Amino acid sequence: MGNESTKKPFRKLLVIDDNSDITDIIGEVARVAGYDVLCVNDYREVKAAYRKFIPDLIFVDLDLGVDKDMDMSEIGYDGLAIFDFFAESKSNAKIVVVSGMGKEKIEVTANIGREMNLNVIGSIAKPFSIERIDQLLLKLKR
Repeated sequence: MGNESTKKPFRKLLVIDDNSDITDIIGEVARVAGYDVLCVNDYREVKAAYRKFIPDLIFVDLDLGVDKDMDMSEIGYDGLAIFDFFAESKSNAKIVVVSGMGKEKIEVTANIGREMNLNVIGSIAKPFSIERIDQLLLKLKR
């Protein structure tokens, strides 16, 4: 019986990023740390994935571009649109913003998320180190 409880993941992590290399890396590190992980690379799948998975931790990119020449903010779908959805869903998941945008924009967006009563607990700038992701996941798992 002890094995069943040790095999069971401690947390459910939803990773949202249009770059599959990023979600693959974070997902693998999280699985090794004992998380149940769902990765989403297409912004159109975020709502269904969230509703089905009900994560208690979310890593979300702010810029979910449809292609290399256009970012989603140009057509009205970026990290803030995802925050709107989480707020409407009354999400209580912890949220970590993961982005290659400037530190100031990341912080402004994180603060907007907090003002929307979302549990935005921090941010990670791209490029990031695998060790930083691992340390954060282990810290949040406690």
